[in-house]
Amino acid sequence: MPTTTNYGWTTPADTDLVKDGASAIRTLGTAIDTTVFNNAGAAIAKTIVDAKGDIIAATAADTVARLAVGANNTVLMADSSTATGLKWDTPPGGKVLQVVQATSTTVTSVTSQTFTDTNLSASITPTLATSKVLVMFSQTCSSSSSGNEAKSGIRLLRGSTAIYSPGASGYETSYIYVSNGSAVDTKGIVAGTYLDSPATTSSTTYKTQVRIGDVGDTAQVNDGISTITLFEIGA
Repeated sequence: MPTTTNYGWTTPADTDLVKDGASAIRTLGTAIDTTVFNNAGAAIAKTIVDAKGDIIAATAADTVARLAVGANNTVLMADSSTATGLKWDTPPGGKVLQVVQATSTTVTSVTSQTFTDTNLSASITPTLATSKVLVMFSQTCSSSSSGNEAKSGIRLLRGSTAIYSPGASGYETSYIYVSNGSAVDTKGIVAGTYLDSPATTSSTTYKTQVRIGDVGDTAQVNDGISTITLFEIGA
């Protein structure tokens, strides 16, 4: 007897002489009924989930359950102590979650004792309010003066708040003194590292500023490539 392609139900051949049509129909109907019933019993009901983001997970062999969606900014992690072997949790601490870097070659000259933006800045949007941001910057800087000493200082800001300053006088990051009274011109790289706790998930900008030490001094930055790099560190 021929059978159907997918489920193997028995059917009469085209040349068969069907003596009992009702019995043949009943046999085929029973086969269909049994297959549909078994397939329905093996199916996962859509009512097992009831909220956006819910997922289906196994609690044992051939056994499934609903795992409710986790809180914002949590990730799915393996945990053998739970019924499904899974859980939603915050990322483990001490991990670098993202890195942002910016550079500047825009030369900025400053002759003011007031801190002035240097055009070196970068913005980062922390994924967690508990994250820390590790800031590393390396900036070319020169200090010059017609007198026997030249002073300049670079500081780091989060937004408009200074979070890392050179010192009490404001110019200790670059300082030279020549006792013979000659004009002074010194060049180098000023670098700094600071671990900040912005406590936000909003976009946050970090930048540097520069100032001179004494009237008559000149500070110049970015005469070359200056860089600032931001690392989000999971708390």
